[in-house]
Amino acid sequence: MNLQAALFLLLSLTSALCNSNVNEALTYSDKNVNRIDEDLLQLAAIPSISSLPEHAKDIIAASQWLIDHLKSSGLENVQLLPTNAQPSVYAEWLKADGAPTVLVYGHYDVQPVDPLQLWNTPPFEPTVDRKKDMLFRGRGVSDDKGGLLQPIHAVEAFLKTSKQLPVNVKFLLEGQEEIGSPNLAELLHENAGLLKADIALSADGGQISAEHSGIALGLRGGIAFEVEAQTVDVDLHSGMKGGSVQNPIHALAQFVDNLHAPNGSVNVEGFYRGVRERTEEDKADAAAFPFDEAAEMASLGAMGPHGEEGFTTLERRWLRPTLDVVGIWGGFTGTGIKTIVPSKATAKISCRLVPDQDPVAILEALRAHTEGHAPPQTKLTFRKLPFHAQPYLMPRNTMANRAATKVLKGLFKGPFYYREGGSIPALALMKEHLGIWCTSFGFGLSTDNLHSPNERYMITMWDKGREAWIRLLQEISTEAALENASDAAKDEL
Repeated sequence: MNLQAALFLLLSLTSALCNSNVNEALTYSDKNVNRIDEDLLQLAAIPSISSLPEHAKDIIAASQWLIDHLKSSGLENVQLLPTNAQPSVYAEWLKADGAPTVLVYGHYDVQPVDPLQLWNTPPFEPTVDRKKDMLFRGRGVSDDKGGLLQPIHAVEAFLKTSKQLPVNVKFLLEGQEEIGSPNLAELLHENAGLLKADIALSADGGQISAEHSGIALGLRGGIAFEVEAQTVDVDLHSGMKGGSVQNPIHALAQFVDNLHAPNGSVNVEGFYRGVRERTEEDKADAAAFPFDEAAEMASLGAMGPHGEEGFTTLERRWLRPTLDVVGIWGGFTGTGIKTIVPSKATAKISCRLVPDQDPVAILEALRAHTEGHAPPQTKLTFRKLPFHAQPYLMPRNTMANRAATKVLKGLFKGPFYYREGGSIPALALMKEHLGIWCTSFGFGLSTDNLHSPNERYMITMWDKGREAWIRLLQEISTEAALENASDAAKDEL
């Protein structure tokens, strides 16, 4: 028997044992589903809102809950990784000799809950109903507390049954993703040795629908800023002074309107520097993607698609940078009327960026545009906001993507390759500081009301995620073994 045949015989024998371990882990997970559900309810009950200083104690409470749970699941070297603000949580299990090391990323911080009056249930009194509507409800159940618990439960299921994992595992659970991960780059740089891995997986992400799975190859980056328009020192009586001085709301509206050209493109010099042209592969991915534009517009209550001319809706989301006003105010906004010409008006603006755009350069282009395009009798002040994410685009044929493809094929239709319109700073930062690509492997849906009132998580997706993470850890081990066997066979030849 030659080396190649011997290697593949060994792989076949090992596969039978691995399948047995997977089945035992799945059985354990199903038997403990009520307790696993309760884990999510407990974690989601902690209001770990990273953007509000008054919830600093809740950030610590959530991180401590995770530390305790990681330890009880069988993970080792569990610790806080401090930053200048919200800490990250680290854990590991490194006893799978010869197997790859997988770094699992997730985040335990959540968005604010405003407007509270629009919630049907209290946001931090989460509920689960497995008999009627099949939903978890509460802030963070989908983004990302449900997501990060799935790989932890997968590790627990293996360690409580076969006493071993098919791969080595490290966890990095962040506490400031929802504010743009301002300290993550420094944390990754300072802990590069501790976090060294062969593969990274993100539990923060989602699937296309309850029926269709996908592998997100890319994410848009992002920046944000605000522009303040000031025309007078104090608010003025609109009868006595109106019509004789510049109104800052009018001036700001004029400035904002001129940020886009009539064709929907961003009207700022240098904004499109570095943007790649569409490829045939990009077009094919968009054409294959299961997307019903009319149905989506109806579900959103939108009157129809809108955006940069010459591109489809998916191409606008995947391949093109955008500029959006996300908040604007000025003057009197209370009940009734207060007849003034206000002194100031402000707009908050965010931009989503695509691969090869430089967020720093784009921000400076926007600053220069603001300084050079003030309306008459108006002072414009530009302020950078703390949101910064590099665009991210990974190759298709990575080991993690191959393993994820096999797992998802057994649970959904697909998977389809696509790009996300949103931003997860950690993925690009892990490539920059750790040198590894990160595959998103989450199970939330766009209909989960992420960042909105009445956040929810479908139990069918929660359950599929439990199964998928168990299968994925084993599939990565199998992919690595096949790759090693193939390399050995090539060396023999």
